[in-house]
Amino acid sequence: MSTIWTKRSSLWPFPGGLRVGPHFSGGFQAVAMRAVDLLLTWQERANQRHALAALEEPMLRDIGLTRSDVWREVSKPFWRA
Repeated sequence: MSTIWTKRSSLWPFPGGLRVGPHFSGGFQAVAMRAVDLLLTWQERANQRHALAALEEPMLRDIGLTRSDVWREVSKPFWRA
């Protein structure tokens, strides 16, 4: 019996790649990869907002932001750009 997930080096984000086994069509693989990409985008967005919230006032001035600009950005849900 074959496994559902097998390694393949050409696909990202998994080390060694990710490939759907023979039980699923290529369409499922594309949807799964888009879902993983979306989850990684949301995680990166949340991480960046957390880092932005941690900046001190002098650093915010250096990049031309005010604390209210930061609050507006970090108060957004992770799925909203």
